[in-house]
Amino acid sequence: MAFSPPARGDSPYNLTPEVRRTLRFVVAIACEIEFPDKKLTGGHTVGDGYYYEADGCTLTEAEVKKIGDRIDNLVEGNWRIDIVKKPYAEVLKYFADKKLTCAKQLIETRVTPQVDCYECKGTPNDSTEEVVCLRLALSTLLPSTGELQYLTGGKKSVHRKLEGYCKLVATAPGFIASYAENKYDPQSALMNSHKDHRVFGQSYNVTAVGALNNLQQVGRTRKDYVLQCELRQEQKLATIAHMVKERETAGKPVKIICVAGPTSSGKTTFANKLCMYLMNLGFVAKPLTVDHYYLPLDRQPKYQANKQRSDVDYDHIESMDVELVGKHLNALANCESVVTPVYNMKTGYRDEPGHKIDALPTNGILVIEGIHALNPLYTQAVEASKVFKVFISPLTALQIDDANCVKTTYHRLLRRMCRDYLFRGNSASVTLKMWDNVRKGEALWIYPHQNGADYVMNSAAEYEIPILKTFIEPLLRAVTPDDPNFDKALEVLKLLDNFNTWPPDLAPPAALLREFIGDGAFDCH
Repeated sequence: MAFSPPARGDSPYNLTPEVRRTLRFVVAIACEIEFPDKKLTGGHTVGDGYYYEADGCTLTEAEVKKIGDRIDNLVEGNWRIDIVKKPYAEVLKYFADKKLTCAKQLIETRVTPQVDCYECKGTPNDSTEEVVCLRLALSTLLPSTGELQYLTGGKKSVHRKLEGYCKLVATAPGFIASYAENKYDPQSALMNSHKDHRVFGQSYNVTAVGALNNLQQVGRTRKDYVLQCELRQEQKLATIAHMVKERETAGKPVKIICVAGPTSSGKTTFANKLCMYLMNLGFVAKPLTVDHYYLPLDRQPKYQANKQRSDVDYDHIESMDVELVGKHLNALANCESVVTPVYNMKTGYRDEPGHKIDALPTNGILVIEGIHALNPLYTQAVEASKVFKVFISPLTALQIDDANCVKTTYHRLLRRMCRDYLFRGNSASVTLKMWDNVRKGEALWIYPHQNGADYVMNSAAEYEIPILKTFIEPLLRAVTPDDPNFDKALEVLKLLDNFNTWPPDLAPPAALLREFIGDGAFDCH
């Protein structure tokens, strides 16, 4: 397998998926060899890195360093990584002996006579005996650990050569395996949300896909789990509402709540629910989407050159009427009425006469949501104490195996694919085609502002993917081999194949999931 190393100055976001997966694989193997008695779990994306913990203990900085040194040994030793088929019983015994619980649960619930595995072979620098490690073949890896050397174009291992690319950062109780190009930027808000979600999974004993598959369809087991997930979401909404109430009690009332997050995070349903929770505490809360504040075509910077509508990038901050947004938010925060624009996506211009929003009363709060809602340019004219910022994203904590988890990106893609088909008539291929550009826009305009949020709202409910599978699997199987998005479709299908299928009627009417599958209490499709 040919591997072309990126230039030294490349962004970490240009690292190929195979490189990132191999980094996670090497971290897992290094920990198994160095600390065979410690059960490593994790692989959750937190900024430019992956978070891991050793179950039941806190890893010291010295122990984290030993894992880093072992990664050095693996990369410099150029251990082979071969894909092999092994009998089910042999793989099951290996996973049981190595206490790889998540992987064991998965193959027990998705049984096949032969199991596709990655086999990693080599001799550690402190031993004369060859070591063989097995992991599930979940996705494509590089052919050897030594391939990671080429990230630096040098002869030394990745995390020693640069201040980044799999540098291990001790973060009690575990560590971050950072692939940042330079120094890792701590993501405290995301970390806390991940840890909180893991605790929830542990309390219900559903921390992995295999455990989710094990929940029984007969009786109340699945129903109760779904309700528990929903009650957890409601609890977080109540927490935010009480935080806003506490500010009022302290004499610093919130007038504007800004809600932003990547696509398919559930911003619309969340904003509507939050308004209701605020009203329960005596506030007059109104939702407002800032998506209507696009500049008309004759004022769009990218439209001016060729007069082509397709040139307009609606994810770019330059496409928004930032000045008008700031002016209106400041007016509403000062209890003045405004007339907001009504943007017509078909014409590219605003429909007159606009939409009047009455002045907020003294106990009024405006809840705004949109891709740029956390951008400080929007609220720079508003007194900081009057603004409360929420970052929302489905940060799933489900493990697939012990060192790989369900990616937030895939969770959102499944939601988006379902909504695009059911309510916009788009095929799976259409959604897959635009997905890379959508993610680039998020990296530019959303994620840089997530650490400035007052609250990180984790909108993940772990029961969603089994329900989404009902809708999505037929769409993906309709993508033909001559379609340029066929490989992407296969990749998503491979993820879905790890899950059992659950009936959609398990999702309550008020569930955030209903924003994407319909028949919900907050439907506006």
